[in-house]
Amino acid sequence: AEDGIRDAQESRGLGDVYKRQVSTQSTWGLVLNLKMESEKVKATQTVDSDNKENEGQAKEEKGEDTLAEKVFTRLDAVFSEYFLNDFQRAMVRKFIRDNVARADNPRCDRIREWLFHKINRSFPANVPEMQRGCPEIIPGLRARPWWDSSEFPWLSTIEANIDVIRKELLSLRGLKGFQPYRGPSWASKIPSPDGIGSKSNDSGEWNVFYLFLHDMKFEENCAKCPETVRLIEEIVPRHYVHAFFSAVTTSTHILKHHGPTNKKLRLHVPLIGVEGSRMRVGTETRSLERGKVYVFDDSFEHEAWHDGSDTRVILIVDFWHPDLSTEEVKLLTLLQNARMRAERFLAERDEDKDNFYSIIETSKDILQSNDWWTVNEKDLA
Repeated sequence: AEDGIRDAQESRGLGDVYKRQVSTQSTWGLVLNLKMESEKVKATQTVDSDNKENEGQAKEEKGEDTLAEKVFTRLDAVFSEYFLNDFQRAMVRKFIRDNVARADNPRCDRIREWLFHKINRSFPANVPEMQRGCPEIIPGLRARPWWDSSEFPWLSTIEANIDVIRKELLSLRGLKGFQPYRGPSWASKIPSPDGIGSKSNDSGEWNVFYLFLHDMKFEENCAKCPETVRLIEEIVPRHYVHAFFSAVTTSTHILKHHGPTNKKLRLHVPLIGVEGSRMRVGTETRSLERGKVYVFDDSFEHEAWHDGSDTRVILIVDFWHPDLSTEEVKLLTLLQNARMRAERFLAERDEDKDNFYSIIETSKDILQSNDWWTVNEKDLA
């Protein structure tokens, strides 16, 4: 967040110019359409030196042309950030022309403002303090650390199937699939004892069983818990393609951190070993309860503790923020998938293997047994 604020300050001069000239949606739409349709803005009438009105109009149109060129130079930089190929760039340009550039289309208000900040290399204003460490903020989304589950009627189906999910989870005890939660070395100051990436917990053990991650489906793992996967795919609306079982042993502390973006919310379904678990999101800490589901915004600073006597396992599922329109989710999905495909391609050629994809693959075989997993009689009943 500090980098974003600093960049915004350094480019304030240019940003102020854009803010003045692209201060309304109508101007924004005009500027985008100028370049989208590849129409060079020119004076359509011969400027007569004695005709001051026409001369002023020509200057104004030339200014619009210059602004359009600057806007699209910046947009091209945004496209490059997501590793878009020529075909994808054409798709995004068409989407912007047909949706974002229309001043009368409120369904793209958030993306319109987000692109404005991307173009100006600025950070949105009025971001809650506990959310400022998140690297990507989409403006205009409701920002709440904890969400009331009553806002999501589909959660009742998840709650009604907790026993089904728990049964499939317990069937994994004698199977392979769990692996230590690890990130690249730069993601944490705590190196892993085996030299593979870094840890995000400073005590206890944190292991995960991936179902979906970064637009990848872990087919072998998913086959071991088909009903859980069905619920995720059929019941969770606008599933973010990010879901896994998260297991922590007694005396585990997961360090405070921010999620990568505010464009999604996170569902926690506590399944076993819940007693003694608590989590802080923003400034509010809650003790988790068995049989209850929780929705929170992980772009806010959060951390977790488990002081219970048995291993605590929860199901984590991410879904797109409800304030985003279908059109906005479509664009953001295209951008996100393009970037992840490029990152996977680069990861395969990374000799150091110090990236998320390589570490996930390398960590698969670290756990040779599930001795770390303890279950009480209540959870087995």
